[in-house]
Amino acid sequence: MKIDKYKIKVNNFSAELEKPLDRSLRSFITIEADIYEVATQDNQDGTFNEVYKAKLVGSTIIKQEGQKSVIKGKSKRSQSQKLKIAFWKENPDEEFYDIYTDKIINNLPEVIEFVKDK
Repeated sequence: MKIDKYKIKVNNFSAELEKPLDRSLRSFITIEADIYEVATQDNQDGTFNEVYKAKLVGSTIIKQEGQKSVIKGKSKRSQSQKLKIAFWKENPDEEFYDIYTDKIINNLPEVIEFVKDK
């Protein structure tokens, strides 16, 4: 299979910013994202495009043209959503998530003790 282009698509990109942007300036945006799917698009000419689908999972940093400071954004995801994504990266099976979150909940004092000095 001959790949013609590699593309990335970020779904539902949104971050809360700490201050407004200057619309007259170009912005360089750096995001923390996870790739959750790879799709192959047929170009009907013997070549294919490989499209990586990503979702925002962490911080966003925006640097505006000519500015020395950066504007930070944060994910609108809750801590529980971030935890679920972390479990999903380990094993995408929903049952895996259910089993291990139940274990965490049922053993919370031991989990807190285990992670508090890490």
